[in-house]
Amino acid sequence: MFWECNRKYFDHKLPTPKYGLLHSFRILARFEYDRRKGKVDKRKRLLFSDYFDFDEETFRNIMVHEMIHYYLLLYGTNDKCDHGADFKAMAQEMNQKYGLNITTSFDASGIPNSPNAPKRTWWRCFHL
Repeated sequence: MFWECNRKYFDHKLPTPKYGLLHSFRILARFEYDRRKGKVDKRKRLLFSDYFDFDEETFRNIMVHEMIHYYLLLYGTNDKCDHGADFKAMAQEMNQKYGLNITTSFDASGIPNSPNAPKRTWWRCFHL
């Protein structure tokens, strides 16, 4: 999915990161990086919760959400990786141009658990 989204939405501009899993109902995905001596370290990772059984459309929207953080870190003016004005503008542009649904938060209550996830006992709006 990363390579497809990188080609389609980011013109192959993002180097392939490491991937990892989050064991969490609260956080669906996260882009992580290390900053050392004023430079972005090579340790960039995309992490996704393994507690959900995402359908392809939802996973694509979450993937692109995290890739926007990555893109703005490398090419944007704000390296905080937050959901500020730059993030919202880029998400809105991608939503309009490609028919995506990139948001800053997501209600995951309708997404089924993955087979090995613990039972959910509460519902909330989950953060990306």
